[in-house]
This record gives sequence, C-alpha cells and structure tokens, in this order.
Amino acid sequence: MARLFIGVRVETTRPLSKALDELGVMGRAVKPVAEKNLHVTLKFLGENDLDLVPEISRVMQQVAATKPESDIRLVGLGAFPHAQRPSVIWAGMQNAETLIEVAAGLDKQLRPLGFGRDKKAFQPHLTLARVRSKPPPELASMLAELRERQFGVVSVSRVQLFQSELQPHGPQYTVLATAEFSDGELPSH
Repeated sequence: MARLFIGVRVETTRPLSKALDELGVMGRAVKPVAEKNLHVTLKFLGENDLDLVPEISRVMQQVAATKPESDIRLVGLGAFPHAQRPSVIWAGMQNAETLIEVAAGLDKQLRPLGFGRDKKAFQPHLTLARVRSKPPPELASMLAELRERQFGVVSVSRVQLFQSELQPHGPQYTVLATAEFSDGELPSH
C-alpha cells in the first residue's frame, strides 16, 4: 500500500523563495515546504495498492491530453482556515482554469476506479507552509503585508502521480506516472 496523490510540480520563483525563507525563520510552529516539494494537489487518493497505478495513469493521460500548457500567476499570501487561526499558508493562483478543469476531470473519471468524489470544490493554491502550533505574531504581519504580492508566473505542462512517504525530515515524493498536457494541438481520433 502507498499514499498517493495527483499533482502539478511548481518551480520556485525568486519572490516565492524569499517568502519561504521568511517563513523558515519563524520558529518551530511554522514548517515551510521544501522548494523541491512545491506542488499543487489536484486529487488526493490516500492509501492504495500500487497495482492501480496503470489505471490511474490511463485516466491522467485522458484528462491531460485535452488541456493546453498554461502559465499561472502566483499572487498573494493567505491561510486556511483563516489568517487568525492558520494551519496552512498558501500562495494564490490566477489564470488557473486549466488546473480547475483537470482536477474536475480527474475527480469524475477516477470514480469508476473506486475513488470518492471530493467533498470540497478544488481551490487552486500552492501550499508554502504548515502551522503546527500557535504561530508567532510576525506571521500575521507577513500575511497582511503580502496579501496581494506578485510571486511571478509559473508554467504548467504536466500532471504527475506521486507516492508520498513521510520521513523524519519531511515528506519524500516519488513520481510514479506523468501525463503531459497538449501542446495546443488536440489529438485527432
């Protein structure tokens, strides 16, 4: 059994890297995501048998092939559930329609394989840190200050199936399958 999710890796921009550095010096309460692990989760699959990987990969290929590569603008810092009691710090995403459509397609087409429907609508965001306990006051200041900050544009061209293994130093992600977005030319049938 393996803990699986489908996501999109996101390259770090200089402003994003600076924000991660700021989060990293806020003490033990705030745990930033390692830059190599930055990703957007499109569908969390949970604990599954690795025998399902070929079927999951087939669905990913079908959904991704109909979507174009796209550039997504990273804008603003926010928190779930909210800034007063943050548990997740995130960067917002604009022009993320492709990700919204891919998440919806995966949610629908994975149901026949036994994966339940997501209870919440997909909200495109890039998780930057997790807050484990009472955060320092600097975090609230940072959230307010960077609420509308531009973090740059990232190109999105593929979705990947990841296996997540929790390690003492943080999660380790292994790519099990990749599905490329269309290059603008939709495949003919």
